[in-house]
Amino acid sequence: MKLLRIMTMASVIAVLAQAADRQITLFEPFVVAGTKLNPGEYKIQVNGDKVKIYSPKQSVEATAKVETGEEKYRSNALRYESSESPHRITEILLGGTNTKIVFNQ
Repeated sequence: MKLLRIMTMASVIAVLAQAADRQITLFEPFVVAGTKLNPGEYKIQVNGDKVKIYSPKQSVEATAKVETGEEKYRSNALRYESSESPHRITEILLGGTNTKIVFNQ
């Protein structure tokens, strides 16, 4: 029983560390939670229902849901609304997992 608890905690820590190390590259400006993110490389950090997208120059924190998709995603990907300019990110799919981050509107 004690061993099971340790393994479970180690798994949780590994998942959180994996999410913290995720990186996305934006090739054009996008908006998250009303904040415009300029093109560049950003890291993603998930902490409960809070998602932080940051680089050395910019940072934004937003409320989001972390959901499990039906299949593993091949690579990191964005879903966004194209009706606005710059586009508003609605989801981030984390490559190599079946995890997606869905941003609240």
